[in-house]
Amino acid sequence: GDDDDGLEDLGVPLDSVVKVWCVHSTPNFSLPWQRRRQYRSNGSGFCIDKKRRVILTNAHCIEWHTQVKVQRRGSDTKYLAKVVSVGWECDCAVLTVEDDEFWKDIDVVQLSKKVPHLEEPVLCVGFPVGGDTISVTSGVVSRVEVLSYAATCADLLGIQIDAAINAGNSGGP
Repeated sequence: GDDDDGLEDLGVPLDSVVKVWCVHSTPNFSLPWQRRRQYRSNGSGFCIDKKRRVILTNAHCIEWHTQVKVQRRGSDTKYLAKVVSVGWECDCAVLTVEDDEFWKDIDVVQLSKKVPHLEEPVLCVGFPVGGDTISVTSGVVSRVEVLSYAATCADLLGIQIDAAINAGNSGGP
C-alpha cells in the first residue's frame, strides 16, 4: 500500500491480503421453503495467483453465502467476488473477482510445498473484527500431525501455531 505502516519490512506481501465481506442466509430446515434472516460477517483472504485471479479463504467465511465482496488494504472499494470452489473437508474456498481494477498491483502469497518444522516462525495476517486495518501477529509452529477435522470427520494434516488469531482473521495467510 501507499501508507507507510512499517509492516512491509516483515517480508509479508501485505497487499495480497484482502478483507472478505459476506452476506449469509442459512436455510430453515424446519420450513425449507423459507430462509432465515440474513446476517453479515467478515473474514480475510489472500491472492495466490494473480494471472488466474485466485483468492483463497476459509470455507466457513462464506458458508451459506448470498453475496461475497472483497476489499483491498487501504481501499474503500468493495469488489463483488464469485465463489469458484469450496472444499468443506479442509475448510478452504476459492474466490475470484472479474473487475480488472481489483487485480491492478496486487501482490501474491507464494505457497510453500514443504511442511513446516516445529518452532519455525510464522506470521498471521488478516483483518480482525473491530477494525478496518490489517493485523499481523507472530508465533511459531507448535505441532504438526494428522488431525480429525470436526466439521467433516476427515483426517488431514494439521499445523498448530501459537500466534494469536482473532475473529475476522479466518481465511488470511
